[in-house]
Amino acid sequence: MEFGSAGTLARWADAGAEVTLCITTDGSTGTQERGLMGQKLHSIRVDEAQKAAAVLGLREVVWLDYQDGYVQYTLDLRRDIARVFRRYKPHRFIVMDPTPTIEGFINHPDHRAVGQASLDVSMTAGTTPGHFPELLEEGLDPWRGLRELWIAGPGSKERVVDISTTIDRKIEALMCHRSQVGHDGERIAGFVREFTARAGASAGFSYAESFDVLSQGPGFHSGEQEDDVDLGDLAAAPTDLRSAKG
Repeated sequence: MEFGSAGTLARWADAGAEVTLCITTDGSTGTQERGLMGQKLHSIRVDEAQKAAAVLGLREVVWLDYQDGYVQYTLDLRRDIARVFRRYKPHRFIVMDPTPTIEGFINHPDHRAVGQASLDVSMTAGTTPGHFPELLEEGLDPWRGLRELWIAGPGSKERVVDISTTIDRKIEALMCHRSQVGHDGERIAGFVREFTARAGASAGFSYAESFDVLSQGPGFHSGEQEDDVDLGDLAAAPTDLRSAKG
């Protein structure tokens, strides 16, 4: 999240949005230090994630506690994400890009599984009562008020968001993950400034993040759950110059 969308989430939080972060895995295996693997690393990762979320102004972090590195697309995964979707009723839903390779970058298998399941939840399990009716028994009705689905991840995407005012907090949040950043913090911070500067160059921003954004299709049900939320007030993404060319 910190690499792909932290600057944008901080902008939304600053504008008054209630932002909830759902972390699917327990973070227990992603290390080269054999003595750190397991529950010890999990506890460290939970603490780091909470600190990063606080830096960005996020309201809550939800953990699903799937074993780090072992996530597969199963019906259980889809149901668990649907449960979160129905409980928190997002107007904007950011998901990971499930594409296996993106501009020469190999996408993590956990990211691919979670990304695809999340996309499917927005179309079926999160919005349709016949999918996982046991969620109805938990008091979780389908949520049909989704306005926008944002796909985040590596590579250049169509919607460019100016994060010039939140780039420092993006990096600060990333540095909270000491168990992953280690002694490479300065190098990683430089890398983040470099790739976000490239992302913003085409739109005239100092720093930016990019997304693919969907706002229509079978997973959207405009008008079925009216409310007074104006997404334009929540730091809506500026005009994307690349899209305007088409």
